Amino acid sequence: MTHPNPFPHSTFSGALGVGGGYVPANAEIADGWMTLWALAPEGWAVVFRAPVPEITVTSRAQSIHLAVGGAKYPMLADPGAVNRALGYTTAGTVAAILDRPMAGAAADVGALRNQISAASSWSAGGGPQFLDAARRSGARVSRLGYGAIAAIGCGTGIAVVIIVTVLTVLVVNL
Repeated sequence: MTHPNPFPHSTFSGALGVGGGYVPANAEIADGWMTLWALAPEGWAVVFRAPVPEITVTSRAQSIHLAVGGAKYPMLADPGAVNRALGYTTAGTVAAILDRPMAGAAADVGALRNQISAASSWSAGGGPQFLDAARRSGARVSRLGYGAIAAIGCGTGIAVVIIVTVLTVLVVNL
């Protein structure tokens, strides 16, 4: 009679931040251990291997940050999304300066498509399953997804509008 393995198995495929750039990488959880592999010039190399309970996993949007033994390892599902986001932000700013609303709208649509692409890469790379397996294997896991980030941004924007309005009313009434 065989017994099922009590430890979950999952892999997150993305890119590891190394020296200002990114290299293809896989973080794997199996048998209570996490192994981070990165592509080196001579082939795939183990960056670290540690028991899952010794690892802290934090995730924001399309990224996962692994921390073990005082070292941190940032991974992105789609590192190209960062450069594309910077490009769309720059295009939107230039369009606003030049008073080109159609170009600004095109930049906004591009930024939205980029965000959707990054979220798709996160799912395709196994992000949700990886976080679940890490949590079930005993790692400390926290996640701040796109919804929470958007809520924080909207809440901050509303707070700024309210503060500016209150200050304007106070200045006008003095």
